[in-house]
Amino acid sequence: MLLVVMLIGMATALLVYGMVDTNALVLRRDKDVAAMFAQAKQALIGRAVADDTRPGSLPCPDTDDDGSAELFVGNDCPSYIGRLPWKTLGLPDLRDDAGERLWYALSNNFRDDMSAGPLNSDTRGSRTVHRDSTAVTLTSTAVAVIFAPGTTLGGQMRDGTAALCPTTGTTIARNLCAANYLESTGGANNATVAGPYITAVRTTTFNDRLLVITTAELMPPVEQRVARELRTILQAYKANTACASGCTNLGGTYGCYPWADLSNGYSDSNPFNPGEGRNRGRIPVWGAGPRDWGTNPCGTPLPTLPAWFDNNDWRLVVYYSAGRNYLGPGSCTTCVSSTLTVDGVAGKEVVILMPGPLLGTPPRAPVPLDDLTYWSYYFDDDWENRDNGNDLFVTPTSTAYTRDRIYTIP
Repeated sequence: MLLVVMLIGMATALLVYGMVDTNALVLRRDKDVAAMFAQAKQALIGRAVADDTRPGSLPCPDTDDDGSAELFVGNDCPSYIGRLPWKTLGLPDLRDDAGERLWYALSNNFRDDMSAGPLNSDTRGSRTVHRDSTAVTLTSTAVAVIFAPGTTLGGQMRDGTAALCPTTGTTIARNLCAANYLESTGGANNATVAGPYITAVRTTTFNDRLLVITTAELMPPVEQRVARELRTILQAYKANTACASGCTNLGGTYGCYPWADLSNGYSDSNPFNPGEGRNRGRIPVWGAGPRDWGTNPCGTPLPTLPAWFDNNDWRLVVYYSAGRNYLGPGSCTTCVSSTLTVDGVAGKEVVILMPGPLLGTPPRAPVPLDDLTYWSYYFDDDWENRDNGNDLFVTPTSTAYTRDRIYTIP
């Protein structure tokens, strides 16, 4: 009897030890996948921020498993689900705990092609992700979704044999078909081109693990890149107008910033809109006064705005103001003070405000561009930044990642 009790005790101990060991292994593997997800996410956001032609855009998925993003077919990605293009992103060959490469779904309006429409602070991802069932929505504005597929389940086959792929509706190698890697549960199927996608507890029929990149996560660093680039361009404009006629400003120094634009894309000043003299509003993308972009008044050409700024309608979401002492001579119909004041401290030459990503229901500003209430729909932290009525500004008080942000010169 004693022997039986001892054997039962040993068996129980082995069972408990085995469970603990298995749970520890699962936790370690999940931790490794989470670290891999973070690496992939960082690379994708970095790629979006650094893009030279369409900041915020992301590469097409890799559909032939060579590690590189596919080229466009016409103006579209060949597919909006495939493997993560790790070579294109400068990543190592990331694999999950089953030895499988990561999969990747992209919102089509974030592809790197202008046919997708303007990409700026008002652009939101179009992919929906649920949790456990379609009754619970995590987000409907996902820009990208990354999947760790795990081991094969059910009838999944991952060899190179050609077969009909439920994801594409075409005959391709089984190891290129998302349906052999990703599963469905709760009314949603991860092996679809456009979703909706789903994350859930792993079972014997579902073992996908997901990481979602939302508009709210992607757009703030993209905005920061845009603001920094604008600040550099404006500083060069001032420096390179130092000897120009009409750019000896009222502050007694040399060089000036362009007059602002209210609505038509041109500075509200000579030579485009004589007699207006506006110091607050938008960056004048199509014509700057007193000297236009790219002209050469002092031996060094003035800078030009990058094509993506106009092509993606950034002028509609970026607020710009310059102090009166740093504009050319002539009447200023909107100037209140000689310089701009931020947080009660005067002396700022330029203020740039970025609105953060669109989180509500579009449109953000249901009024014409020349309506002075336009900016009140974009800046939601402090009224000083929303009224468009004086030269007083404040640092937004919100600490949210998606908050408005202020940039100044100096």
